[in-house]
Amino acid sequence: MDPIRVLVADMVALDRDIVRRIAAQPRDMTIVGTARGAAEAATVLDAHGADVLLTAASGTGPLGAHLALMAAHPGLAVVVVDPADRIGLVRVCRLVERVRGAGAPWPEYLLAAIRSAADAEPEY
Repeated sequence: MDPIRVLVADMVALDRDIVRRIAAQPRDMTIVGTARGAAEAATVLDAHGADVLLTAASGTGPLGAHLALMAAHPGLAVVVVDPADRIGLVRVCRLVERVRGAGAPWPEYLLAAIRSAADAEPEY
C-alpha cells in the first residue's frame, strides 16, 4: 500500500511544525508539502497530488477556499485542526462517521483522522 500523501496548508508555524512532526512519523504517511493559501495548495496538488489536506480552523475564508479544491481534486479529503479545541481537530469532507478513538491521546486521534479521511470512499 502506498503511503497516505498529506499536504499541510494555512497553519501558523508552531501548529504546522507540530502537525508535520506527528504526521511524518508513521510509515503509512508522507508529507508532500506545505502551502500558504489555496492557490499555493492547488500548485502542490497539481505537482505532487495528495490524499489529505490538513489545514487550520481559522475562519471561513481559508477553509472555504481549501474545500473548493475538492472540485478539482475529487479524491482529496480535508482534516481541519483546531488548536483551541481540547480534542484538537474536526474532520471535514467525506465525513461519513465520527472518528473512533476520540478518547485517545491527541497525536493518536490526529493520525486516526488522517487515516479515516484517506480511507473513506467518495460519495458522488
